[in-house]
Amino acid sequence: MLTIQQIMDEADILVPNKVPTVDKVLQITEINRDFFETVKIPKLARFTSSTFSDYILVSDVREKNIDLVSVGMLKYRSLDGDAVNPLQPVYAFDDTTRTLTLSPAPYQSGLQGIVRYRRIGTVTYTTGNLSATPEAPEEYHGSYIVALASWLANTQDDSAKAANYEAQYRAVWNVAAQNYAGGRTS
Repeated sequence: MLTIQQIMDEADILVPNKVPTVDKVLQITEINRDFFETVKIPKLARFTSSTFSDYILVSDVREKNIDLVSVGMLKYRSLDGDAVNPLQPVYAFDDTTRTLTLSPAPYQSGLQGIVRYRRIGTVTYTTGNLSATPEAPEEYHGSYIVALASWLANTQDDSAKAANYEAQYRAVWNVAAQNYAGGRTS
């Protein structure tokens, strides 16, 4: 497991530079978000149904990242994007209030509800906590070194080195995306 400080130290070896630590930490935050935009890691949010139609979900769920909603035997389709007919169960999700609305409401209370969604990067790293670790699974922490090195090479006007490092970390992330495409959850 690599810390933010270790990632910066290793990237500095690959690309010697005078970039301030605060800028590197901000870039690692962006690398973390970019990782989760590229690598869609499934997660499950579970709830127990009631006869009400609204449910508050965990804070890292986003409408664009939901790919499955089911309660008991019913699968709900998204109102935003899916072609639905009036007889199909549908859902809507409000990112602001984190409210999942089901229509029709579940047919009985006590059923298992499942929302499958893709993880997002939620942490903003700071110079006050350089011992923090990336949100990505541990096996991908090393790719953050190469991603930071790519950015650092760009700051040093070394576009060839930057392109080389970018190709390396993007290849790792693309393999990771393929590995998680099968629906494996973390």
